[in-house]
Amino acid sequence: MTQKLLDFATDTALGAGEIIRGKYGRLKTWRTKEGRGDIVTEADTEAEYLIIQRIQRAFPSHNILTEESGSLPGDAEDLTWYVDPLDGTGNYARGIPFFCTTLAVARGAELLAAATYDPLRMEMFKASAGNGAYLNRRRLRLTQDANLEDAMVSISWSRRRPGSDRFPLYIQRLAPRTSYLRRFGSAALAIAYAAAGRIDAYIQGAITPWDIAAGVLLVSEAGGTVTGFGGEPVDLSSTYSAIVAANSALHERLLKEVLS
Repeated sequence: MTQKLLDFATDTALGAGEIIRGKYGRLKTWRTKEGRGDIVTEADTEAEYLIIQRIQRAFPSHNILTEESGSLPGDAEDLTWYVDPLDGTGNYARGIPFFCTTLAVARGAELLAAATYDPLRMEMFKASAGNGAYLNRRRLRLTQDANLEDAMVSISWSRRRPGSDRFPLYIQRLAPRTSYLRRFGSAALAIAYAAAGRIDAYIQGAITPWDIAAGVLLVSEAGGTVTGFGGEPVDLSSTYSAIVAANSALHERLLKEVLS
């Protein structure tokens, strides 16, 4: 069953990615959602429609939680899909080539399968529970260096969400320790980069479950640790979560030296 879910997730991510790539640089419309800087484009809505239609045809009893359409309940006892059809919409609308489509499926708190697809680079980050994480055909492992001084850390937050006032302090603590700070503009793709060892750690404040569900499984299956800022498990039932992902030793340092 897990392999079937993974195959479905990757195939669906590819289909949504084709829509996103086809409209890149050719957008006709976009609109503001919840406030300035929070936008949605025609690519978001068309890619989401494709994903929802495919899930509902293949798994009519499954629940769906998406960025644009919200909660689409199926059977409360069945599996739930977490979907962001286009993560990094701000980058996408401005022609910055860092965005993705991402989806994951869980039974309660247990993530089963996930796919995050970068349609410009044709890179598929995928994972299933107990079977590892992969970038296309290559098995993924996090970097294992615990040296924060040389670590490349992605850190991001939204000023519109809870806890944003703490991030200047976190930056103040990180800045003397490493000069390699990044803010990519796509949470789902940034955490996939952590799973792939392209960055050493990922820190994100008040992020929605559809942005991180796939990444949590990717990092875990790549041998890493993903928790909240207090070391607690990530709760996908929460509206927002603050998370930190890294190898276990670097994760512990970040909790103690930066996020405490």
